[in-house]
Amino acid sequence: MEITFGNSTFLLIFSLLLCMCSGCNGCMDEERDALLQIKDSINSPEGTAFSSWYGEDCCQWEGVQCNASTTRVSSIFFYYRRDSLLENWYPNATLFAQFKDLEILHLPGNQIAGFTSPDELHSLKRLQQLNLHGNSIERASHLCWGKGALPSLYYLDLSGNHLQGFIPECLCDSLLLKRLILFGNYLHGKISPCLSNMTALQYLDLSNNQFSDSLPTFPFHNLPSIYTLILSGNKFRGKFSFSIFANLSRLSHLDISYNPYLELETESQNWFQSIKLIELSLAGCNLRKLPRFLSSQNNLQSLDLSHNLLEGNIPSWLMHNATLQLRVRGNNLSGPFPKTFGNISSRLTSLDISYNSFYGPLLEDIHLIFPELLYLGASANGFNGGIPPSFGRLKRLQSLHLSGNKLHGEIPFLLTSNMSRLQYLYLGDNLSGDALPRNLSFSNLRVINLGNNDFTGNLSDSLSWSLLQSPALPHLRVLILRGNHLEGQIPHWLCQMRHLEILDLSRNNLSGHIPDCFDNIISWIDFSHDLNMLGLDLSSNKLTGSIPVQITQLKALNVLNLSQNKLFGELTPELAKLTDLESLDVSHNKLFGELCPELTNLTFLEVFNVSFNNLSGTIPVANQFGTFDASSYIGNPGLCGNPLSRKCEVVVEKAPKSNGNVLLSNMATTNNLFFPCILFLPVVNFVYLGGLISTSF
Repeated sequence: MEITFGNSTFLLIFSLLLCMCSGCNGCMDEERDALLQIKDSINSPEGTAFSSWYGEDCCQWEGVQCNASTTRVSSIFFYYRRDSLLENWYPNATLFAQFKDLEILHLPGNQIAGFTSPDELHSLKRLQQLNLHGNSIERASHLCWGKGALPSLYYLDLSGNHLQGFIPECLCDSLLLKRLILFGNYLHGKISPCLSNMTALQYLDLSNNQFSDSLPTFPFHNLPSIYTLILSGNKFRGKFSFSIFANLSRLSHLDISYNPYLELETESQNWFQSIKLIELSLAGCNLRKLPRFLSSQNNLQSLDLSHNLLEGNIPSWLMHNATLQLRVRGNNLSGPFPKTFGNISSRLTSLDISYNSFYGPLLEDIHLIFPELLYLGASANGFNGGIPPSFGRLKRLQSLHLSGNKLHGEIPFLLTSNMSRLQYLYLGDNLSGDALPRNLSFSNLRVINLGNNDFTGNLSDSLSWSLLQSPALPHLRVLILRGNHLEGQIPHWLCQMRHLEILDLSRNNLSGHIPDCFDNIISWIDFSHDLNMLGLDLSSNKLTGSIPVQITQLKALNVLNLSQNKLFGELTPELAKLTDLESLDVSHNKLFGELCPELTNLTFLEVFNVSFNNLSGTIPVANQFGTFDASSYIGNPGLCGNPLSRKCEVVVEKAPKSNGNVLLSNMATTNNLFFPCILFLPVVNFVYLGGLISTSF
C-alpha cells in the first residue's frame, strides 16, 4: 500500500508520543533521576558504589531490571553496596516511591537503620518482595509504612538486623504475607498473637532470637497454610507437646532445635500420624528418649537429633524412616556401628554418629548397607581395628570423618585411588601405622587431615603417587600432617598445589631449609580466596637456614608460624608486605638483628611473638605493636623498651682522637637511637679502614 504524506505524519507523531511515554533512552527520566539520587545517598559522604553506571539507559545499569514492555523499573537488587566504613544509612523512602511498577526490592547489607518518610512506601502497590536482611534496623517504627500499604507484598525478610523488643504489631497488617523471615535479631518475650491473623503465611522463621514464653500459648492452629516453621535458637520455656501442631496438615519442615529450657514430651499419641514431616530438627533439646511419633514418620528425609542426652543404640527402624540425612552426633549413644534391620540397604546419603560412645570394628560390608552415602561422620568414638577395604567401595562417598578413634593400619587403596570421589578426609588423632602410605593419589581431594597420628617415614617419599600427576593434588585446599613423626626435608612438590590454603606440618621431625617456592601457590598471593583463614604452620620441627624472601610474597596469608625451629638470619622489612597477617610467630629460633619499624604496618596483627631469639635494639610501639605484652619479646637479651622492663640508653659518641681515629660507639647492646633494620657495620668498617690506608699513604 502506498504511504501518503498524512500517514507518514501520523506515524511520526505516534513515535514521538511513544518516546515521551516510554522514554527513548530505555527507561523513564524520573526513574533515572531517582536512581541517581539513590546512588548519591548510598555513597554519602565518600562511597564508591555503582561506579559502573553509565549511559542514559538505566535499565542496563548494575542491579536494575526493567519491564520489557513498559521500560519501567521492576526490580532493584542492591546487595552490600554501601561502604562498610561509612555510618548507618537512612534512605528517603520517597526516592523508592518513584518506581510505580516496582515488584522486587532487595537492599541487604547496606547498613540501613531505617527509612525517612516510611509512609511513602505505600505508593508501591505492586511490590511483592522486600529484602532488608543484614542491615542495622533497631526500631520497629521504621517498619511501619501505614495500614493497608504494600497490598501485594508476599515476601518480607528482616533477618540479621538489630530489632529489639516484641514483634512489631504493624507487620501483622500485611495479611497476604506468605514468607516472613525474622531470624538473627534481638526479639524477646512472647510471639505476637497478631501473627495468628496472617492465615496466608506459609514460611515463618523466628530462629536465633530471645523469645522466652511458653510455646503452647501461641495459637499455631490459626496458621493452616504453614509448611515451614523454624523456632530454633531461642529461650522458649516449659513443657512442650507436639500436639500444638496437630491441625497443621501442611506442615512439612519443623525446627525447634537449641531451645535448652524446653521440656519436650516424647510419649505422643496417634494424632501425629496426620502430619507427614519431611524435615525435623530437635537438636539441643535435652532429649533423653526418642519421641514415639518418629516411628510413624515414614516420609522423613532429614532428621537431626544432635547434642541431646540419648543413650543406648540407634533403633534399626530409624535408619529406614530417615531416608536421606540422619544426625545423632553429640549424644551418649553406644554399642557397635549401627545397622539397618536385617542389613537391608539404606537410602541414607548422610549419616553422622560422631561424638558418641560407639565401639568395635567398622562395618566390613558398609558398601552394601549404606551404598548411597555421600557423607559419613563417625569421629570421636571408640572404633578400633583397621579401615575395611569396603570403605573404598562406597562409590558416591565424598566426605569421610573418622578422627579420634582407635584405628590402626593404612588407608585403603581404593579409598584414595583416581576412581574415588572422596573430597574431604579426616583421620586425625587416630591411626598408628608403620608409615604414611606411599600409594595415595587423592586426585579429587580438597581437604586431608591426617594430624596427630603415628605416621613415620620421609615426607619427601610420601604421597609419591601424586607426583605422577601434573600438578600434584590439583584440587587440594587443606593439608594437615601436624603431630606425626615425619622426617626429611619439606619437598618442593608441595609448591605444585597451587590452590593450597592451609598447610600444617608442625610438630614433626622435618629438617633442612624452608622451600623457596611457596610463592608458586596462588591462594597465598591472591586475595580472592574463599576461606576465612589462610595459614602456613611449620613450627616445632628442626628447620635451619634463613626465612626465604619468597615468604614475603604471600600477601594473602593470615597466619604464619615458624616457631620452635633453628632458623637464623634477620627479620627483613619485606615482611611488612604481608598486610593480611593476623598472627606471626617466629619465637624460639636463632634470629638476630633489630625489629624493623616497617613491621608496625601490619595493622591486623593480633598475635606477634619473637621471644627467645637473639634480637636487639628498640622495640617499635606504633599501631598494633602498642598492644603486645612482654611475653612477645622475652628471651632476647639485646631488646629494650616497652613493654620490657629493660630501658634503652642513649649512646653518645666520643670525640675523635688527634690521630684521626674514630671510636665507634657500642652498637651491639641497648640504645635509644633509630637504626635501620639491617646493620651496615661491615660497610662502616670498610670506609674506616680505607681512611686509615689513604692516610698512611
